[in-house]
Amino acid sequence: MIEAIAIVGTLGLLFGFGLAYASKRFEVYVDPRVTRVLNSLPGSNCGACGSASCEDFASALVNDTSLINNCRVCDEESWLKICDTLGIEVEVGKRKRGLAFVACSLCSVDKFEYEGVKSCAAAALIGGGFTACNYACLGFGDCVKACPFGAIEKRGYQFFVDLERCTGCGACVDVCPRGSIKIVDKDAAVFVRCSSLDPGKIVAKICEKGCIACKLCEKACEQQAIRMENNLAIIDYELCNKCGACIESCKFGTIVSILPSKAAVADAEVTERT
Repeated sequence: MIEAIAIVGTLGLLFGFGLAYASKRFEVYVDPRVTRVLNSLPGSNCGACGSASCEDFASALVNDTSLINNCRVCDEESWLKICDTLGIEVEVGKRKRGLAFVACSLCSVDKFEYEGVKSCAAAALIGGGFTACNYACLGFGDCVKACPFGAIEKRGYQFFVDLERCTGCGACVDVCPRGSIKIVDKDAAVFVRCSSLDPGKIVAKICEKGCIACKLCEKACEQQAIRMENNLAIIDYELCNKCGACIESCKFGTIVSILPSKAAVADAEVTERT
C-alpha cells in the first residue's frame, strides 16, 4: 500500500516537473502591449479594421503601428491610450471620427415594379436596379443587417441612423450596392443628400431633390468649402465654417442640415420598398 502511494506520488512529481519544463520550453511569447492595446479597443469584433477580431487587430497593430487609424470605432480617449502604449506621438483632438448618412433623397422614380428578393444586393442585379437613378438607395435595409451596433433602425416604412449608436465603422457603406451611404465628419453641419454623378439634365428629370451641379452652393460658399466633382457637390469639412449659406442657395433642398451630434436620430432616413 505504502509502495503504491510512493510510486503514484513519484510519478506525480515527475509529470509535474515534465509539464513545467514543457510549458517553459514551448512557451509562446506574447508582447504585453497586445493585452494593453486589446483592453483599450471596444471589443465589438466588428471587423471594420480588416481583422477578424479586436484581439487579432491588437496583435497586428503592435507589429505594424501604421494601422493605428484602422479602428474607426474606439473613441479618442481609447485611441490616445493605444498611441501612448505603442509610443506613437499624436495631438489631442486629431482623432478622426465619422457618422453614417444616406446620401439619397429617395425621390427617384422607378423604372419598373420590383417583385424579387427584398434585398438591396439582389435588386441591384436586376437590370441594374429598379430605380431610374442608378445611384439611388434601394431601400431594403441590407445596411440594417450589416450594422454591428444596431445603429440603423426600422420605424414603420423608414430606416433611421441613430447618431448615439453610430460609430462610423463603415459596415453599412460596404454592403450598399449603390454607394448611397457616406461617412462624414462627426462635427459636420451640412450634408449633400445625393450620390448621383449623372449630368444635371438627367437628374432633374428623374429626381426632385437630386444635385444638378448648378454650382449655386459653390458660389455662395465664402470659405470655398464646396466644389463640383463629377456633377456632384462635394463638401470639404476642414474648410466648412457651418454658416449654412449652401443650404439657403440650394434650390432643390439637396443640401441639408445635419442634426447635432448628440441627437438620438439622424435626419437621414431610407423609405423601405414594399
